Amino acid sequence: MDIKYKLYPYPVLWELSDDYTNCAFQTAIDMVKVGYDLRLDCIAELTSATIKQLIAEEKASYVYHIECAQTGFRHVIVTQDVEARLTLKKQDVRGKLQVCPFVVARQDLIGFSSAELHPDYNGLTFDIEAGCVIAIGKQCNFDISKERDDLANLPSIFTITKNADPSVQEMLVDSEYNKIIIKLPFDDFSTYKHLNSDPNNRNLLNALTIIPALTSVLADIKSRSPEERSDLDDCSWYRTIKKVMLKTFEIDIEDAEFDEQFDPLEYAQKLINSPIPAAFRQLLSNDDESEGDDE
Repeated sequence: MDIKYKLYPYPVLWELSDDYTNCAFQTAIDMVKVGYDLRLDCIAELTSATIKQLIAEEKASYVYHIECAQTGFRHVIVTQDVEARLTLKKQDVRGKLQVCPFVVARQDLIGFSSAELHPDYNGLTFDIEAGCVIAIGKQCNFDISKERDDLANLPSIFTITKNADPSVQEMLVDSEYNKIIIKLPFDDFSTYKHLNSDPNNRNLLNALTIIPALTSVLADIKSRSPEERSDLDDCSWYRTIKKVMLKTFEIDIEDAEFDEQFDPLEYAQKLINSPIPAAFRQLLSNDDESEGDDE
């Protein structure tokens, strides 16, 4: 949505109107990159004592309407606090993101009046219905760049193959070459190929194969000295991980302090956009469908 000028049948605190004197409603809205996700930090500055009192009494709230027309994403933050925060998943937003700040009545305001109103309103009272806007801030538009590295979408740094030794029943990981090679047992590889034909199984398969493999590789990197890590530059998978870690998470894996408080399992998940929650939802969906068939 876009904030457009319009006339209201009651006073509204807005930079485009003079309904209030010596009062303002301003917001500072910043966007911060958090891994692949984005975080909106909103701070409201309100100088109207009347509207502040309404918010303190929970008769009104700060409201942020957030919308991305390209993806159809819409979200509303309703809060009594001057500070608000929202994390946006990368699939939620693309192109232009609009953030519109308001103060909205939470309940009917019968006989509303204020000494802060323009002198033209002296002696007048107004009935304002719940849900009506009583203050409007400045709209913020953000252009969302889609230049995000995602290991699951890049030309794959992983190769998944079957182990040539049929006696091996464990998944093995080999990172000595340009790609990280994941070797599955014979039967597991056949199952993997079957499941991989359905795009809906992507998160489930990533959780089962990519995350443990990536955890193993990151743990190996962490165990090395900075000099030993630089020896891995001949491997394209290492250069890719190094680039993504620096660009997306601001972590230099060749820095001497890289291994301090670094959790390989945590970043193995973050690097491929945390597929485990979606994998659990997929399993739950499959279970519900199976129960439906039994009926």
